[in-house]
Amino acid sequence: MKEKLSALIDGELQGNDCQAHLGRLRTDTELRRAWDAYHLIGDALRGHVGADFTDRVVARLQEEPTVLAPQRRKMTAAKRVAWYAMSAAASVAAVTLVVLTASSGWRAEPQLAAGPETGVSGPVTTVAASVSATDAGPLLVGVEVE
Repeated sequence: MKEKLSALIDGELQGNDCQAHLGRLRTDTELRRAWDAYHLIGDALRGHVGADFTDRVVARLQEEPTVLAPQRRKMTAAKRVAWYAMSAAASVAAVTLVVLTASSGWRAEPQLAAGPETGVSGPVTTVAASVSATDAGPLLVGVEVE
């Protein structure tokens, strides 16, 4: 409905749509208020507001009810002492952690993880075999394989 009202104000509605919307505008008070608000906004944007516009805005603002913020609750002395004690305990814990991690006994040397145990109980020897071209047999030169 407000889209058609905006189109009517902008002069985009033609023919029967324009006549039907003007008829609704005469009978519907809510639509009439929207019409007035749209025109007031347009006039304010173009700078065509009356001299009493500012006075009306100030008067409407003075009619607004005053909203009071809730009062801040004061913390009791017992709660305040509890908060101070908790912060002191947290500080002591943090300093203790720093001292323990910085001490020389705390440092752990990097270690390798142990591998899985095998069923071999004796010493393991590795034999490396070297193979040369003469041991493998004659080299084939100029042979094509299909």
